[in-house]
Order: sequence, then structure tokens, then C-alpha cells
Amino acid sequence: MFGFGKVRFRGVNKEKITDEAHVEDFKAAEKIGRVSLGKLAFYYKDLGVKYCVPYDYIDRTFTRISECQPDDSPAYFYYRLILVHGEKEFANLIFNEEADVDKIHARLKEINPDIAYGYIPPADGKRRHFC
Repeated sequence: MFGFGKVRFRGVNKEKITDEAHVEDFKAAEKIGRVSLGKLAFYYKDLGVKYCVPYDYIDRTFTRISECQPDDSPAYFYYRLILVHGEKEFANLIFNEEADVDKIHARLKEINPDIAYGYIPPADGKRRHFC
């Protein structure tokens, strides 16, 4: 009645995607950390919302490394998988292991060779970030 338990995704234009093809693709997708790599799309969950991104929408990916320096303890690092469309970063996914992010970059390159890898600074020199 209310649709509880039904798998729904948010698309790149904020549309709702509920078709059976994407649901089955998501269920059969390769899971790496918090993302799933299906045949139809790249799936991830962020702040309780499941997103569905077609591979041809992703123009570039890169890794941003963040360092946390707690008081009187050694520093630790976490790794952000950044997805870019046009000049806008549209996903910022945090991982504890760099190997997971590297594996995702490699799989994305296999799935869609047109996806570029690497950070390109903005033309105006101002770094855009989520925090």
C-alpha cells in the first residue's frame, strides 16, 4: 500500500526509478564497499537514498584523500571517491580502504573507457568541496 520494502532509486535528474530492470540489475550487481556496479548503471547509497547513475553520465572520477589528526594519536586517512559530470562533483563517497576506491576506478574504466581519471583544478582556481 505505501511501497515499503520496494527498491527505489533516485536518478541523476532527481527522478524516481522503480522499473524492474534496474531493480534486478542492482540485485545482481558487483558490490564494492558501499557501491554496486551493475550492467545498466552505477548504484550507491548516500544519506539513506539509493542513487542510480548511468555510466555515460560519469565524465571523470578521482580520489580525494582526507587526513584526520586526533589529539595525541596518530593521524588516519580516509578516501573519497569523487564522481564528476561536466565540471560539477555530484558524488562524494567515503571509504576507509584505498584499495576499494582503486578497484572501483579500475572497474569503471573497464565498463566505460570514456570515463577520465584524475583531478582537474577549476579554471577560477577555487576548489569546490562538500564541507
